[in-house]
Amino acid sequence: MVKVLINSLGIQDSGGVVVFNHFLYEIKNNSSEFLIVCNSGKFVGAVIEQYKGYRNLRFVVLKNRGFVYRLYYENFIFKRLVKDNEIQLVYNFSGSAQLNFLIHIPQLTKVHNLLFYSRNLDAVYHSKKAYFEWFKQVFLKRLYFKFMLNQSKYIEVQSNHVQDCLSNFIDTKNKIFYEKSDIDVCNDAFSPPKGYDFSKKIKFLYIVGPHFESIHKNFFTFVDALSVFDGLNIDYEINVTLTKDQLHNSGIWDYALDSKTNFLGYISDQEKMTELFSDNTILISTSIIETLGLHVIEGIRSGVITIAPNESYARAVYGDNMILYDTLDSNSLLNAIQFILKSDVSHSALILSLQDRLKKSETAKYHNILDIFEEVLNVQK
Repeated sequence: MVKVLINSLGIQDSGGVVVFNHFLYEIKNNSSEFLIVCNSGKFVGAVIEQYKGYRNLRFVVLKNRGFVYRLYYENFIFKRLVKDNEIQLVYNFSGSAQLNFLIHIPQLTKVHNLLFYSRNLDAVYHSKKAYFEWFKQVFLKRLYFKFMLNQSKYIEVQSNHVQDCLSNFIDTKNKIFYEKSDIDVCNDAFSPPKGYDFSKKIKFLYIVGPHFESIHKNFFTFVDALSVFDGLNIDYEINVTLTKDQLHNSGIWDYALDSKTNFLGYISDQEKMTELFSDNTILISTSIIETLGLHVIEGIRSGVITIAPNESYARAVYGDNMILYDTLDSNSLLNAIQFILKSDVSHSALILSLQDRLKKSETAKYHNILDIFEEVLNVQK
């Protein structure tokens, strides 16, 4: 029986919670035992409720006491947990690892956040003269996560472009990488292409979490593009996973768009989320950096037209047929929207090509984390 300590203290909301849920589904009802250390946030708590009845899963839930306390717990308390529970492997779910001189067992670290490993994002912060924000939100954390990631020999990534980004900041020669899919690509996971008739109302869908004001989300490009689109005398609506208060308090939103917008807030119910992917829906992404962009993946699987920024992750994950635009250029985004509305290209054929590309690329990856755990432990023997 293998005993694994799971460090998920960095998981709080949005895509991280989705991937965390997928991970727990993979390891439930297994002969191995898992000690899972996580935060007490409501989104993580909702996931724990689904899995706390499984005998092989034991949860240690901590109140969020800030980043410094997390560092202390991940190293000094983890050392005791490893010893007391006879742990054989530590799986770091959030890009951070432990000091090797404290944890004398193999560590596998999953990197699903590239905010601290993007030269392109650095350039955006600097172009906006947001030097203090960059120093606080990116540079200082980069120093820590880079140092801690170097403690881990084994690294899990969701796509090759993540490894490419990491290679700009750490020496990858002595690392062993595992490319693992966090996406269900069985045929049942894909919906047929939705119907499109742009003589009827167009539905723009923007899926984002509570950090939408962060520079890397690039939300202002979406707002600027739709503000211009609003004057084109075309029937449309905006569905956004934020509240009216969140947007009005942000300083980014255009109040003139209120009458066209359905303010949905955070949606945790998968059925309600699925209902958003309906006929005449165009999903728009503006993120400057992602490991996968799960909201775009969900759009592709659900059979709707998707638009993404022309960034390395979009080209690597979604393929050549994705409709792309210049990331920080709202006019380029507007042109991409108008191309969809006026193009003679078959929308169904476009969607099916993206679905086929996604199936092929994800099928080639590891699909169960237990297989990676086994390989890591075998390498150590």
